[in-house]
Amino acid sequence: MQGDLERREKVLETLRRSLKQDPTNLELANRYWKAIGSAQCGGYVHDAYRGAALASSVGAAAFGRAYRELFSCSGEGPRVAHFDEPLIQALEAYLPQLTGEDHSNVKWVLQTLGVLNE
Repeated sequence: MQGDLERREKVLETLRRSLKQDPTNLELANRYWKAIGSAQCGGYVHDAYRGAALASSVGAAAFGRAYRELFSCSGEGPRVAHFDEPLIQALEAYLPQLTGEDHSNVKWVLQTLGVLNE
């Protein structure tokens, strides 16, 4: 059992380092998010997807999707502590480019934070 935990931590650390080197890489972000598994929390959404959310509408959609998944599994929604102004501005800027569920998820994140008034 201890060996499994150590292996899991090594995998997570390797993915963390890779994400720091390439923060817009959605494949790495998705692998990291999946590897976290049941330990998911808002801080990990930020760690996994912030760089991608700053860089593209696809990244913003992935960020919103991860928060919605987290909320449906644990009840933890977006908290201001995990957001800075550049991230909020990026999500607001990409929102009009998104459609369907992606639009709904990012809009929900922004509304939950109290920064989107419609």
